[in-house]
Amino acid sequence: MASKNIQRQVFWIGLLVISILLSGCADPYELRGTPYDPVIAAPQLTGTNLDGGSFRLADLQNQVKVVFFGYTFCPDICPLTLATMKNVYESLTPEEQAQLAVVFITVDPERDTPERLASYVGAFHENFYGVQLDENALAQAKKDYGVFAEKRTLDASQSAADYLMDHTAFVYIIDKNNNLREIFPHDVSKDDIAADLKYLIGD
Repeated sequence: MASKNIQRQVFWIGLLVISILLSGCADPYELRGTPYDPVIAAPQLTGTNLDGGSFRLADLQNQVKVVFFGYTFCPDICPLTLATMKNVYESLTPEEQAQLAVVFITVDPERDTPERLASYVGAFHENFYGVQLDENALAQAKKDYGVFAEKRTLDASQSAADYLMDHTAFVYIIDKNNNLREIFPHDVSKDDIAADLKYLIGD
């Protein structure tokens, strides 16, 4: 009887060891965007938030950040991207939402005042940030993040205010430690970005 008990114990211990070994061999999670390899510190962003208060990217420590450069007069890409982020944000639990910051940086600070950003960005979600950088800070941010943005006048005979902004449209994902982890195209799949954000929030 004692021999059978010992054999049974050895059997279950063996199963436990195999289970632990198999769990340790599970494939690591692979980000679905284009990862930064190696991971690099996110360049600083300092400006004015849509509520008129100061904004510093570094103040969002312990939150995963989604950063997108655009402008409020954008006819297509920017509203579509913000709509996607609204859907992603609302797919998260309240606990996950508290650990996520969606940050819209305008590349058209002449027209995009904090008041206009509040109206525009706030229409997508009240918890999103809308940030205006001054001329020098925006020039540095464009250089740091590899952003192209340039005015395109619609008609030479019209007012100088009648212009669009040709700009790149990448979505930057920054982790809780303020490291750039990956980028997505503007037409990112809702499911792909949601999966990565959930992973980084729980990491």
